[in-house]
Amino acid sequence: MKTEIIKKKEGSSRNLFYMLMAICLGAFVSHFTAGIVNVSLPRLTDTFHAGIGTVQWITTGYLLAVASLLPVMGKLGDRYGQRRIHNLGYVCFTISSVLIAFSPNVAILLLLRVLQAAGASMFQATNIALITMYMPKERRGRSLGIVSTAVALGGMSGPIAGGMIAQWLSWQWLFLIHVPIILFATWLAFRSIPNQEPERKPGTFDGMGAVLFTAVIGIVILGVTQGQVWGWGSLGLVSLFAAALAALVLLLWWEKRQAHPFLPLPVFKNAAVTSGLFITGSSFLLANTILVVLPFYLTGLVGIVPLEVGYIMAAYPLILAAAGPFAGALSDRYGSRLFQFLGLCGMGGGSLILTLWLEQLSMLEIVLTLALTGFGMGLVTSPNNSFIMKNVASHYVGTIGGMVALMRNVGMVFGAALGLGFMNGVSFDEKAHAMGAFTSVFGINVAIFILSMAVFGYGLFLDWKRKGSQKQETNSSV
Repeated sequence: MKTEIIKKKEGSSRNLFYMLMAICLGAFVSHFTAGIVNVSLPRLTDTFHAGIGTVQWITTGYLLAVASLLPVMGKLGDRYGQRRIHNLGYVCFTISSVLIAFSPNVAILLLLRVLQAAGASMFQATNIALITMYMPKERRGRSLGIVSTAVALGGMSGPIAGGMIAQWLSWQWLFLIHVPIILFATWLAFRSIPNQEPERKPGTFDGMGAVLFTAVIGIVILGVTQGQVWGWGSLGLVSLFAAALAALVLLLWWEKRQAHPFLPLPVFKNAAVTSGLFITGSSFLLANTILVVLPFYLTGLVGIVPLEVGYIMAAYPLILAAAGPFAGALSDRYGSRLFQFLGLCGMGGGSLILTLWLEQLSMLEIVLTLALTGFGMGLVTSPNNSFIMKNVASHYVGTIGGMVALMRNVGMVFGAALGLGFMNGVSFDEKAHAMGAFTSVFGINVAIFILSMAVFGYGLFLDWKRKGSQKQETNSSV
């Protein structure tokens, strides 16, 4: 009997390992796919005889669709099962990847790319929830850290693979190269992810709330990504943001009148959740601003060739990939708060160094600054995700998991928009003007870091106050 119990535990542990592998492969591929096309956009304009403004939507449309659909897919995971939505996302992603390679024109390609993004949003929105549900508490932070590593490696290797394909292979391989990986991940996911879903939450699905929330997120991200193209003061952009504001007001009005609203409003009253979501968005904003802007400095003012810039910039994802599981494992043992604090300090320190001493930094010092930023992100991400999900009721894990993924994407989009907005119109022939732009954008990063620390401190205070009140109530009842 004892031998059977031991074998059962070993089998369960092995199954969890395969489940984590399946989830990590999806996290890798979705971010790999997001970046692989960028390098080949000029080639695709020639292939489809389309303008760069149209072809650019192969990237922009993918990111926009993923970000807009994440909360909806998380909510559907809560309602119909995280495993079901996650694995259907793999199927949708795989089929659309194959079909894209046979696109006869750019319009069909864009349509199928949105379908691919819908699949990606399904497994991005549910992977954190699945780990929260099935991983033992003592392994949860480390597992989330491993997923963060997969995300970093996917984001790093996508552009590299895209450059190789652009040079040696046909454009179809941009969408086929990952198919064997996602096929294996799909098979592994159906075999290893437990088929034990929580009870379905009662009540009807708030479709109108989902549509309004998706509209708000989609319009805002569209406006931010198109701001530098249309002009930040243009009538089109102002109208777009006015429409987003109107949709937000209508959404809040609608949600307050629903018995089962799309937005889990009670959860957002928890300071741990709201401050954690803010830290997710701000940390990715801080990192992406640096990743977008620093190559302009290295190529425009220092005069380094793009290949060498790629090697320098690799310091960030490599250190992030190493730090994520390390921080996650330690947060399982010692709690998340210390690592959230140290991680934010690392990221803020990187931005402060670039603000004050960028022009004086050697290449080694720039690499070390990127490493500090990547180490800070590694310390923040998995402990912060673990901390958020620890404070969420089981029937909301999918919804909040989708919100975590949403804030990650929103942070990346806003960081890119902030960085590119400052680089737009910069003349590198005028060194003083260019350095002023770099100092300004990294200075804004420092201000965002200070705001993040204030939110972190306020959340810590409210969390301490809430626990004190609960302790008093317990003592009173005794």
